[in-house]
Amino acid sequence: MTESVRISGVRHPDYFENMADAELTKTGTKVWNILQSRQEYAGTVRLRQKDLSERLGLTESTVSRALDELKERGLVHPQGTKRGVILINPLFAAYESTAHMVNHLADPSTYIWPVTFPERTIRRRVSDPRTGTGFDPDPDGGEEASAPEEQRPNLRLAG
Repeated sequence: MTESVRISGVRHPDYFENMADAELTKTGTKVWNILQSRQEYAGTVRLRQKDLSERLGLTESTVSRALDELKERGLVHPQGTKRGVILINPLFAAYESTAHMVNHLADPSTYIWPVTFPERTIRRRVSDPRTGTGFDPDPDGGEEASAPEEQRPNLRLAG
């Protein structure tokens, strides 16, 4: 199996909030999670489709369909790249630090392709499960939070 750098890294602050809207299939989610865990900083994954299929115990055609789904959503490069290399959209990649992320996303040479998630109806909760608990959503009584040192880049979703 192809070995690559395994990192946790810093992600865009809106990463997890927006991933809920991707509505990936079960297989798409499995492939996405492996790509996330195997990426190098800034989203390069050195992993062959064959290795993905062996790792998941799926056929290569099933993994290919999952990768097509990730491409359709804009999570991985739409045209693909050379064999054995997959590029994660820079907005959804992991970085060494917040400064590295901000600089990479601000660099004019960084290609950020569109992200297109399906329209989703957000249903309002009928009741709040925290009612009657000791949960305080504003424990500091409204005290202003300190301003971040760096400007957060906007997560741009194509609609």
